[in-house]
Amino acid sequence: MAIRGVIFDLDGTLLDSLDDVANSANAVLLAFGFEVRAKEEYRYLAGQGAYNLMAASSGSKDEGLIRAMADEFKKVYEEFKGSSKPYVGVQELLSELNAKAIKLAILSNKPDHLTKMCAQKYFGSCKFEAVFGERNGVAIKPDPTGALEIAKIFGLNPSEIAIVGDTKNDILTAKNGGFYSVGVTWGFRDRDELMECGADKIIDTPEELLEILVIPL
Repeated sequence: MAIRGVIFDLDGTLLDSLDDVANSANAVLLAFGFEVRAKEEYRYLAGQGAYNLMAASSGSKDEGLIRAMADEFKKVYEEFKGSSKPYVGVQELLSELNAKAIKLAILSNKPDHLTKMCAQKYFGSCKFEAVFGERNGVAIKPDPTGALEIAKIFGLNPSEIAIVGDTKNDILTAKNGGFYSVGVTWGFRDRDELMECGADKIIDTPEELLEILVIPL
């Protein structure tokens, strides 16, 4: 398996950010007169972009209101001094992949400027060829458009690239674009979801990724 590039999801894969996502969304819900959600609910509410997050958490059908809430979420999240942190072993994994000259990128459904902010704040010492979040005019995962754009930046075929993530969106993005799919069990979702989506490989620790991807070139 000649994997020469890896596209990582951010939240639930590289970054343990559930508390910050939940607290920011709940702050917006309160500000707009809605009841807050339990943190664990956000394991399944998050991952579809800011608009869908606020639509699902509020239950509102008012598109204008949801857009306003999504805009407020972006502001609150950017200003929120929370408790996000890289998962254990992730920094070491990224450093090792950089050392092995494996091309790296981040592709998230989190708003683009927040994705870039988190990448710089938590992984600033690592080299990424591209860091993309939710962008205007580009369909979010599981649409493979963003991943295929990264493949071109890498100068690699999708079959030479692994997409690594914790949800069905990541696995389906890989399948929709012809990439190799790796599901991780330490994130927001469980192993069953990854298995049901047909992940090519499921791993329980970041170190396991090195075992299946780092090969002599």
